[in-house]
Amino acid sequence: MELLQNIMAAVFYLGDTFGEGLVALSLGFAAKATGIGFLVGAFFMIIFQSVTPVSFQVEGLTVVSRRNNGDWRGMCYTVMLAGLIGALLGAMGVYGAIVNFIGEAIQGGMMVGAGLILAIVSFEMLKENWKIGIVSAGVAYILFIFVPSPDWGLIIALAGSVIAGIIMGRILGEFEPVVSKPEIEKVVLIPRSFKDIKFYVTKPEVIRATLAILALRTGTSIAYGGIDSELLAKVPANPDAVNITSGIASFFSGMFGGANVEPIISATAGAPNPVLSGVLLLVLMGVILLCGLLPKVGKWVPTQSVVGFLLVLSTMIIIPENLPVLLKDPVTGAVAAGVTAAAIDPFLGMVVALIVRAFIGMAG
Repeated sequence: MELLQNIMAAVFYLGDTFGEGLVALSLGFAAKATGIGFLVGAFFMIIFQSVTPVSFQVEGLTVVSRRNNGDWRGMCYTVMLAGLIGALLGAMGVYGAIVNFIGEAIQGGMMVGAGLILAIVSFEMLKENWKIGIVSAGVAYILFIFVPSPDWGLIIALAGSVIAGIIMGRILGEFEPVVSKPEIEKVVLIPRSFKDIKFYVTKPEVIRATLAILALRTGTSIAYGGIDSELLAKVPANPDAVNITSGIASFFSGMFGGANVEPIISATAGAPNPVLSGVLLLVLMGVILLCGLLPKVGKWVPTQSVVGFLLVLSTMIIIPENLPVLLKDPVTGAVAAGVTAAAIDPFLGMVVALIVRAFIGMAG
């Protein structure tokens, strides 16, 4: 019976992972290469006996894509660089010290800012085809509100809003599908030469995006990893192990053109064997991606059909859950949120908030 529960948690949560994968395609990431990252993540979950899966995370995907202005190669180098640095920091065991220095309010502010970024992106997508976007959003909110469990509510809202968007797209007869360019799905090595590497790792957009995703991962590895470990699985949290897993998995994904894979809140953490269930989730999604099934499904899905999912995720989950944390120090928390959202840069939000906190401290 427990084995069946482990399998069911992984299979059912595939719906959420699949939906966020469609968002990754819409932002310009390659699907097949990301499958490598999922399998590497599964391996390190076993090594560390971690209950926190790494997967598509819309906040992180959006930051990497927007900071690089949709430049695919720049996005790949960001994923590799942030992955490598994040894994090294995790191996050094410094995340606990970083989090203690930043403080909960600034972490919460960065997460609220990330939620605001998702809402902004949703409205931008909605403007491109408002009829499909409004139908997707309406169905998503209705389903989420009427499903008692937030976790299952999000999955059902995702499925319902995407299906509604597909139906609306068929009725209208015209829509822009979620597609992945054939040239980025070839799974080839991204670093082509030392000159190529030097050009991208010194590019301002890549550096800014790398710092932004590292700052965001600091918050998510603590917040999401803590929920998976302490709240769902009832085991001690290990943010350093989560960052090593996310970093190395992202590095290998980005090396071949894929997306960053970040810590997520997953229903598998509540399964009888959360490690087994989480590993199964990553292996199943890795195989789906490597087989090229995600882009095939995406051809039938209007881009605006994910608007409802993004809006519900941002306005009903990310922002409300992190707002109380932000309010523990409302001034610095609000600064972190506002700057993160305005600049699409959690790192800048963190730095400005720390400066404001220092000035407040000096003013007494």
